[in-house]
Amino acid sequence: MLTLISIKTTATPGFSQAWQLYEEAFPLEERRTLAQQTELLSNPAYQFLSILDQEKFAGFFGVWQLPEFTFLEHFAVLPSLRGKGTGAQALTGLLDIILQPMVLEVEPPHSEIAQRRIRFYERLGFHLNDFEYRQPPYVAGMPWVPLLLMSYPTVLALEEIEKVKIQLYRYVYQQAV
Repeated sequence: MLTLISIKTTATPGFSQAWQLYEEAFPLEERRTLAQQTELLSNPAYQFLSILDQEKFAGFFGVWQLPEFTFLEHFAVLPSLRGKGTGAQALTGLLDIILQPMVLEVEPPHSEIAQRRIRFYERLGFHLNDFEYRQPPYVAGMPWVPLLLMSYPTVLALEEIEKVKIQLYRYVYQQAV
């Protein structure tokens, strides 16, 4: 059975495991620094959640409750658990408790791993939105990253994509809109 535990500070049990996986799972341009993450843990709109499988660390979610949707900013499970249903079970459980539509970012399907990732989310009911989107940098001097948005439970219209971008840029990336 999977459970989710909220990580409130860097001293919360499970933070170090989640942070290590975070650094391993995401490229430098798609993640925060430890100092940024530490500060973010006190933001009431953000939750850093440890995924436990029978009380053992299995992965994590980084989730934003924004005004019109939930943003799944980061999600990873331990490499040893990938392909075994743990990620699908964890995300299905999260979708069951979230009362808003959900949005997440994915890399364009230019590689086999990116294509597999998109198919994973599609199997769980997400839709790939084929509109231009770029993720602002977490750290000054880093590049903007071309990504795509996926949405649950429906595909987004162009005007909805624009609203999503505005909220992501304002709340998550602190970019002027």
